[in-house]
Amino acid sequence: MTWPQAAHLGTRVYDNDDPLLSIWRLSWIAHILPKHPLEIFNGNIFHPEPRTLAYSDATLLQGLVTAPWIWAGGSNITAYNAILLLSIALSGWAMWRYAWYLTEHQAGALLAGIIFAFVPFRFDHYHHLELQATIFLPLTLLYFERALASGSRQDVWLMAAAFVAQVLSGIYYAIFLATVLVPTAIVRVWRAGAPARSAFLKGGIPAAAVALVIVLPYALTYLLNRGTLGERLDREVMLYSATLKNYVATTKDNVLHGASAVYGQPERYLFPGFAALVLAASGLHRMDWRRATLVAVAVGGFLISLGLNSPLYEPLRAVLLPYRGLRAPARASILLYLALAALAAFGWKRLMRGRSAPIVTAATVITAAVLLTEYRTRLDSWLTLPVRTPEVYTWLAQQPRLVVAEVPFARADALHAISDGLYMFHSTRHWQPIVNGYSGFFPKTFIELAEQTAHFPDDDSIAYLKQRGVDVIVVHEALLPPGSFGEMTVRLLARPDIEPIAQFQEARGTDAVFRLRP
Repeated sequence: MTWPQAAHLGTRVYDNDDPLLSIWRLSWIAHILPKHPLEIFNGNIFHPEPRTLAYSDATLLQGLVTAPWIWAGGSNITAYNAILLLSIALSGWAMWRYAWYLTEHQAGALLAGIIFAFVPFRFDHYHHLELQATIFLPLTLLYFERALASGSRQDVWLMAAAFVAQVLSGIYYAIFLATVLVPTAIVRVWRAGAPARSAFLKGGIPAAAVALVIVLPYALTYLLNRGTLGERLDREVMLYSATLKNYVATTKDNVLHGASAVYGQPERYLFPGFAALVLAASGLHRMDWRRATLVAVAVGGFLISLGLNSPLYEPLRAVLLPYRGLRAPARASILLYLALAALAAFGWKRLMRGRSAPIVTAATVITAAVLLTEYRTRLDSWLTLPVRTPEVYTWLAQQPRLVVAEVPFARADALHAISDGLYMFHSTRHWQPIVNGYSGFFPKTFIELAEQTAHFPDDDSIAYLKQRGVDVIVVHEALLPPGSFGEMTVRLLARPDIEPIAQFQEARGTDAVFRLRP
């Protein structure tokens, strides 16, 4: 379903800045962890801003998993692609485990795994590593059901561990899951009867306390950033709030339903597929507490996904602080897909009741093929990354600590089309602090940098770079408009406070390095 990505693990990523951000995140964690673990959030981008790793989802768990590979000298591009594909595959596996426990029906669980792994939402977010990290959503629910049924403290601790793992791999989804699961769990535990309730709480209270101790420092980092970055503006949240029409839309690259793209936009292509809906509807027959929980998860995810298009979201933001930093409520639709997948397993079990094994096998294979056909999405847009490090970055790696500014700078009115993702990717070769950067939030100093350097290299922009503590400027001919490199370098060389110190010829143009004199 993701082919031909696996054939190019070490050379290319989906054509978007977010994979470059993710490669930087994984590389930074591997770089800083053995040396200065307490500095893990203070990435080298957006200098001198602190806690820049937490300007988006820090993906700490993915960083810990891929760090040994990077320490051993493995490619960070390969590490990123491998963890991306594993996240999708293991999400399907986790749903299979959960659905099998719920239904005791392997064939239904298999279909549930396919739905959860390949729902069109995944391909809209193929470039978002953290949004593929859905492994621990079904596992949290699995261990919750097991703990409630068995009273086993081990299952309670596994539930807490799965939730913590979800926080550390994808905080967006953890917030959504907690919003829906906490009130649902309270009802379920209360109605479970005194013995089951007592057993659950005896294990649950210490497990929750330990989970809180682990998660709290992580949460406090984001809380501190809120003070400097502010909250998401209503217009941003509204842009990424779902509508009913979005739930019948897939991306234009979906082979079967691509024409429905007119009803959505990026972050809001939310159609779960006809086959999944039919199977899930069949699974609602004979409602019990497990299915009622799935319905609550589905309804909760759907309502949250509507964001400011629902009267419930504003009170949610008022009461729950984490929601004030969330830009895209539509991502809560993942809870709807989770519930639909599990209900589909119930539906398939019902439809196959009384059938012979050969008929069940044949019908399951056919239905799996139908699901995969409906979910098939073309992945045609790729960014090939250089295997050889450009010489300028090798040179920077050999220098003492320098604050670096890379040109061209971002434009404040075109933050969707910047080169800063590439600068971040290449900074993993030298780890010098850079004033450039790309993330889920842009700090005020980055917007200021874009505004102040709009007419670079004029007097005001050079004075501003000095004020920001920049030591060297790297000018990339390949990234500038044709003909502008020569004019820019002539103006830089004419300045008494600028000193040319290095120049490197690459296939697509020259990389020139200039030192700012006091």
